[in-house]
Amino acid sequence: MEDALIHQLRTGTDKAMRDAILLEETMAGAGTKDNLLVNRVIRAHWDRNHMSQVKGAYRARFHKDLASRIKGETSGDYEKLMVACIGER
Repeated sequence: MEDALIHQLRTGTDKAMRDAILLEETMAGAGTKDNLLVNRVIRAHWDRNHMSQVKGAYRARFHKDLASRIKGETSGDYEKLMVACIGER
């Protein structure tokens, strides 16, 4: 219940930080949750302004570039697609 309330609060106050945290949660721990990573990257990718804010929030919170984090968790064409979707090369 606490997690649900925190999620709602983040949604209302800072959507970019919420999405940055959700992206990190897909890559944290053992193994990447690939389906969630794809879902969350694609959902944020449609609004380039929002994606830019998410990348900034990710850097502020986790002190690492989102593209670097994705590159470390993925490989091959999958890596290229995810990095391209967040607007990096």
